Amino acid sequence: MWGLAPAPCAQHEQQLIDLDDGTSRTETEDIGAVKDPGGAELLQWPETCNDLGDYKLRALPNTRVGLLRTDAPKTFDSCRAAAGSGFGALDLPSKTDRVDRGFVEGAALCSVTDKGAVAMAVIEHISGGSLDDVSVSGPLYVWPAAR
Repeated sequence: MWGLAPAPCAQHEQQLIDLDDGTSRTETEDIGAVKDPGGAELLQWPETCNDLGDYKLRALPNTRVGLLRTDAPKTFDSCRAAAGSGFGALDLPSKTDRVDRGFVEGAALCSVTDKGAVAMAVIEHISGGSLDDVSVSGPLYVWPAAR
């Protein structure tokens, strides 16, 4: 399993997600800047921390992450290909942005991880939005790097 669950903005934390195993960790929020990626592929951070529902999600620099659409086969080959398509900052609370970009239930985030594995983080549940912080979760499939 993998997931995103933002801390209250007042805690001034951002979440880093490692798709090799679905683990996440937090560090002090720095408006989307990361001190030590430590193998993580994704970053969730509060953009302004002035209102509820201002979290963003993006791939970290020097990572291969992309979105696999709902109608694409959920296979190693399609996920590896999608990983090369890029994943820029997404306004998580905006349902319009999520739908327009294809970040919807049934889609998946795909990555060729820092360990050379292909990871497919399926978006099974999305809750919240608009004025609420958004949580996302689902199964994580990892094909290990060829040896």
